[in-house]
Amino acid sequence: MSSIEQERHMEFSRSIIEGVEIKLCRNDPHAYKHHVHNELSLGYIVEGSTDLTLNDRAIHYGSGDGVIIPPLMTHRCAPNDINHWAYVMLFVDPEYYSEIVIFSQAKKLTGNQAQKLISFIEQLLIEKIPDTLENILIELLLEFGEKGITETTAANTSDNVKTIHDYILNHVNDDITLNKLQQISGLNKFSIIRNFKKLYLTTPAAYHLQYRVAEAKRLLSKGADVFDVCEELRFYDQAHLIREFKKMYGITPGTYLEQVKR
Repeated sequence: MSSIEQERHMEFSRSIIEGVEIKLCRNDPHAYKHHVHNELSLGYIVEGSTDLTLNDRAIHYGSGDGVIIPPLMTHRCAPNDINHWAYVMLFVDPEYYSEIVIFSQAKKLTGNQAQKLISFIEQLLIEKIPDTLENILIELLLEFGEKGITETTAANTSDNVKTIHDYILNHVNDDITLNKLQQISGLNKFSIIRNFKKLYLTTPAAYHLQYRVAEAKRLLSKGADVFDVCEELRFYDQAHLIREFKKMYGITPGTYLEQVKR
């Protein structure tokens, strides 16, 4: 069961990082009124359907459809049934992204694009580490935004990204933050995520986690204690290691060790 499904019968508001908030709104009569938000709004319909008026046009949205509304765009929802109406919305302060990506048009997301947005929001709700949350958020904004004209592209971007890659390999046991990666590479956070993903198909935080899991596997195969491995590689607890290990290898560490001993 997803995080949203577990909380679909309650309302919540959750701060992700400074300037970024996720809300689940249910049966909200405010939706009927024309209004604007200072923030960029990205979200999807959890339950019910609505006609969403954006400036002078109305678009029908149903359960599972995604929506992107730029800052300060007048809009109004007209849910078909206010008693069966819920949506999740991510609000992002434009100061966070405006120099790198642009959101100039409202969009309706369906199919794979809507599922991709839902997946990003699910990850933001589950993840606990602030820096990993920011990796996910930046990946989301790069996925759905337009490239900003003020983003600078260094001639040695590829070399800088490889520097980041090597740093991760040499600091598997350390906390690795985007701020630190900015310092060693000279790239801004958005350029780091965009270009690292081009070369290595994932974000620095996700790659670091994958490497930690691989290192955990190596240590366990040499007889290291599971608790010590969790401590050394900075997993929250054994459950965290087991979950990530199974994601990568399809089996738990215990099953893996049984196979190794055969």
